[in-house]
Amino acid sequence: MKPFDIVIVGGGGAGLYAAMEAMKTNPSLNIAVLSKVYPNRSHTSAAQGGANAALANKAKDDTVEMHIFDTIKGSDYLADQDAVDILCSEAPKIIRELDNIGTPWSRLDDNTIAQRPFGGAGRPRCCYCADKTGHTILQTLYEQCLKKGVFFFNEYFSLSLSVNNSRMRGLLAMNMKTGKIEAFPAKTVIFATGGYAKMYWNRSSNAAGNTGD
Repeated sequence: MKPFDIVIVGGGGAGLYAAMEAMKTNPSLNIAVLSKVYPNRSHTSAAQGGANAALANKAKDDTVEMHIFDTIKGSDYLADQDAVDILCSEAPKIIRELDNIGTPWSRLDDNTIAQRPFGGAGRPRCCYCADKTGHTILQTLYEQCLKKGVFFFNEYFSLSLSVNNSRMRGLLAMNMKTGKIEAFPAKTVIFATGGYAKMYWNRSSNAAGNTGD
Protein backbone atom coordinates (compact mmCIF):
# COMPACT_ATOMS: atom_id res chain seq x y z
CA MET A 1 0.00 0.00 0.00
CA LYS A 2 1.23 3.48 -0.87
CA PRO A 3 2.35 5.37 2.26
CA PHE A 4 0.00 8.00 3.61
CA ASP A 5 1.10 11.38 4.89
CA ILE A 6 -1.37 11.08 7.77
CA VAL A 7 -3.45 8.20 9.13
CA ILE A 8 -6.22 9.21 11.53
CA VAL A 9 -7.68 6.55 13.81
CA GLY A 10 -11.31 7.42 14.51
CA GLY A 11 -14.02 8.73 12.20
CA GLY A 12 -16.04 10.81 14.66
CA GLY A 13 -16.16 14.57 14.98
CA ALA A 14 -12.56 14.93 16.19
CA GLY A 15 -11.09 12.64 13.54
CA LEU A 16 -12.99 14.21 10.65
CA TYR A 17 -12.19 17.72 11.87
CA ALA A 18 -8.49 16.78 12.07
CA ALA A 19 -8.61 15.48 8.50
CA MET A 20 -10.34 18.62 7.24
CA GLU A 21 -7.87 20.93 9.00
CA ALA A 22 -4.88 18.96 7.69
CA MET A 23 -6.17 19.22 4.13
CA LYS A 24 -6.53 22.98 4.56
CA THR A 25 -2.82 23.27 5.32
CA ASN A 26 -1.89 21.27 2.21
CA PRO A 27 -4.60 20.04 -0.21
CA SER A 28 -2.17 17.55 -1.76
CA LEU A 29 -1.75 15.55 1.46
CA ASN A 30 -2.59 11.86 1.26
CA ILE A 31 -4.83 11.29 4.31
CA ALA A 32 -6.60 8.14 5.49
CA VAL A 33 -9.25 7.78 8.19
CA LEU A 34 -9.64 4.36 9.83
CA SER A 35 -12.82 3.67 11.78
CA LYS A 36 -14.53 0.71 13.43
CA VAL A 37 -17.82 1.95 12.02
CA TYR A 38 -18.90 4.05 9.07
CA PRO A 39 -18.21 7.72 9.92
CA ASN A 40 -21.87 8.71 9.95
CA ARG A 41 -22.41 6.03 12.62
CA SER A 42 -19.69 7.34 14.93
CA HIS A 43 -20.80 8.21 18.44
CA THR A 44 -20.67 11.94 17.73
CA SER A 45 -24.06 11.40 16.07
CA ALA A 46 -25.55 10.68 19.51
CA ALA A 47 -24.59 14.11 20.91
CA GLN A 48 -27.95 15.85 20.73
CA GLY A 49 -27.60 18.71 23.21
CA GLY A 50 -25.13 21.08 21.59
CA ALA A 51 -21.71 22.66 22.01
CA ASN A 52 -20.80 25.52 24.35
CA ALA A 53 -19.06 28.61 23.00
CA ALA A 54 -19.01 32.18 24.31
CA LEU A 55 -20.49 33.81 21.21
CA ALA A 56 -22.63 36.18 23.33
CA ASN A 57 -25.52 35.91 20.87
CA LYS A 58 -28.12 35.27 23.57
CA ALA A 59 -26.39 36.62 26.69
CA LYS A 60 -24.58 39.75 25.56
CA ASP A 61 -22.37 39.81 28.66
CA ASP A 62 -21.00 36.29 28.14
CA THR A 63 -17.21 35.97 27.90
CA VAL A 64 -14.59 33.31 27.31
CA GLU A 65 -13.43 33.83 30.90
CA MET A 66 -16.92 32.96 32.19
CA HIS A 67 -16.91 29.83 30.03
CA ILE A 68 -13.52 28.84 31.42
CA PHE A 69 -14.72 29.33 35.01
CA ASP A 70 -17.93 27.35 34.47
CA THR A 71 -15.99 24.48 32.90
CA ILE A 72 -13.41 24.27 35.68
CA LYS A 73 -16.08 24.59 38.36
CA GLY A 74 -18.14 21.88 36.68
CA SER A 75 -15.18 19.53 36.90
CA ASP A 76 -14.93 20.04 40.69
CA TYR A 77 -11.66 21.83 39.87
CA LEU A 78 -10.06 18.60 38.64
CA ALA A 79 -9.80 19.55 34.95
CA ASP A 80 -6.49 20.42 33.31
CA GLN A 81 -6.88 24.19 33.41
CA ASP A 82 -4.48 24.84 30.54
CA ALA A 83 -6.51 22.48 28.35
CA VAL A 84 -9.76 24.15 29.46
CA ASP A 85 -8.32 27.55 28.54
CA ILE A 86 -7.54 26.33 25.01
CA LEU A 87 -10.91 24.57 24.66
CA CYS A 88 -12.96 27.61 25.66
CA SER A 89 -10.81 30.15 23.82
CA GLU A 90 -10.97 28.19 20.54
CA ALA A 91 -14.67 27.29 20.79
CA PRO A 92 -16.13 30.46 19.18
CA LYS A 93 -13.80 30.20 16.20
CA ILE A 94 -14.63 26.52 15.67
CA ILE A 95 -18.39 27.07 15.93
CA ARG A 96 -18.16 29.83 13.32
CA GLU A 97 -16.00 27.66 11.08
CA LEU A 98 -18.56 24.85 11.29
CA ASP A 99 -21.18 27.43 10.35
CA ASN A 100 -19.14 28.55 7.35
CA ILE A 101 -18.85 25.01 5.96
CA GLY A 102 -22.58 24.41 6.16
CA THR A 103 -23.56 23.17 9.62
CA PRO A 104 -27.28 24.05 9.92
CA TRP A 105 -27.25 25.70 13.34
CA SER A 106 -30.59 26.74 14.78
CA ARG A 107 -31.02 30.52 14.56
CA LEU A 108 -32.28 33.40 16.66
CA ASP A 109 -34.65 35.99 15.20
CA ASP A 110 -31.68 38.14 14.16
CA ASN A 111 -30.25 35.14 12.22
CA THR A 112 -27.29 34.66 14.57
CA ILE A 113 -26.54 31.17 15.88
CA ALA A 114 -29.06 30.23 18.56
CA GLN A 115 -27.82 29.57 22.08
CA ARG A 116 -29.63 28.06 25.06
CA PRO A 117 -28.89 27.20 28.70
CA PHE A 118 -27.16 23.90 29.34
CA GLY A 119 -25.92 22.01 32.37
CA GLY A 120 -23.44 23.90 34.54
CA ALA A 121 -23.32 27.02 32.38
CA GLY A 122 -23.88 30.41 33.98
CA ARG A 123 -24.96 31.88 30.63
CA PRO A 124 -26.96 30.45 27.70
CA ARG A 125 -24.02 29.58 25.45
CA CYS A 126 -24.96 26.16 24.08
CA CYS A 127 -25.09 26.20 20.25
CA TYR A 128 -27.37 23.57 18.75
CA CYS A 129 -28.97 22.17 15.60
CA ALA A 130 -32.50 21.40 16.82
CA ASP A 131 -32.14 18.03 18.60
CA LYS A 132 -29.59 16.55 16.16
CA THR A 133 -26.47 18.61 16.82
CA GLY A 134 -23.88 15.84 16.72
CA HIS A 135 -25.51 14.18 13.73
CA THR A 136 -25.52 17.35 11.65
CA ILE A 137 -21.94 18.30 12.58
CA LEU A 138 -20.78 14.79 11.67
CA GLN A 139 -22.55 14.84 8.30
CA THR A 140 -21.14 18.27 7.47
CA LEU A 141 -17.57 17.23 8.31
CA TYR A 142 -17.94 13.95 6.41
CA GLU A 143 -19.10 15.81 3.30
CA GLN A 144 -16.12 18.17 3.53
CA CYS A 145 -13.68 15.27 3.87
CA LEU A 146 -15.16 13.48 0.85
CA LYS A 147 -15.00 16.73 -1.11
CA LYS A 148 -11.32 17.15 -0.24
CA GLY A 149 -10.38 13.59 -1.21
CA VAL A 150 -9.77 12.01 2.19
CA PHE A 151 -9.56 8.18 1.99
CA PHE A 152 -11.83 6.18 4.30
CA PHE A 153 -11.22 2.65 5.56
CA ASN A 154 -14.40 1.69 7.36
CA GLU A 155 -14.81 -1.28 9.70
CA TYR A 156 -11.10 -1.49 10.50
CA PHE A 157 -9.89 -2.23 14.03
CA SER A 158 -6.53 -0.61 14.85
CA LEU A 159 -4.13 -3.03 16.54
CA SER A 160 -0.76 -1.36 17.05
CA LEU A 161 1.69 1.19 15.77
CA SER A 162 4.37 -0.09 13.42
CA VAL A 163 7.78 0.84 14.86
CA ASN A 164 11.17 0.28 13.26
CA ASN A 165 14.49 1.49 14.69
CA SER A 166 12.59 3.43 17.37
CA ARG A 167 10.64 5.35 14.73
CA MET A 168 6.93 5.17 14.05
CA ARG A 169 6.35 3.90 10.52
CA GLY A 170 2.59 3.52 10.41
CA LEU A 171 -0.19 1.38 11.76
CA LEU A 172 -1.41 -2.22 11.76
CA ALA A 173 -5.16 -2.76 11.59
CA MET A 174 -7.58 -5.63 11.12
CA ASN A 175 -10.21 -5.61 8.42
CA MET A 176 -13.27 -6.49 10.51
CA LYS A 177 -15.10 -7.98 7.51
CA THR A 178 -12.34 -10.39 6.48
CA GLY A 179 -10.15 -10.74 9.58
CA LYS A 180 -7.10 -9.84 7.49
CA ILE A 181 -4.29 -7.83 9.14
CA GLU A 182 -3.24 -4.91 6.96
CA ALA A 183 -0.40 -2.40 7.21
CA PHE A 184 -0.94 1.32 6.73
CA PRO A 185 2.44 3.03 6.21
CA ALA A 186 2.29 6.64 7.37
CA LYS A 187 4.50 9.57 8.28
CA THR A 188 2.07 10.65 11.00
CA VAL A 189 -0.64 8.87 13.00
CA ILE A 190 -3.35 10.80 14.86
CA PHE A 191 -5.53 9.08 17.46
CA ALA A 192 -9.06 10.49 17.69
CA THR A 193 -10.83 7.48 19.16
CA GLY A 194 -13.41 9.29 21.25
CA GLY A 195 -14.88 8.25 24.59
CA TYR A 196 -14.61 4.90 26.37
CA ALA A 197 -17.56 4.70 28.79
CA LYS A 198 -18.56 1.22 27.61
CA MET A 199 -15.24 -0.18 28.88
CA TYR A 200 -16.24 0.43 32.47
CA TRP A 201 -20.00 0.59 32.93
CA ASN A 202 -22.53 -1.52 31.08
CA ARG A 203 -25.32 0.87 32.08
CA SER A 204 -23.85 3.72 30.07
CA SER A 205 -26.06 5.12 27.34
CA ASN A 206 -23.03 5.14 25.03
CA ALA A 207 -22.97 2.86 22.00
CA ALA A 208 -21.41 -0.58 22.38
CA GLY A 209 -18.45 0.44 20.24
CA ASN A 210 -17.59 3.46 22.39
CA THR A 211 -14.52 1.87 23.95
CA GLY A 212 -11.78 4.36 23.09
CA ASP A 213 -10.15 2.26 20.39
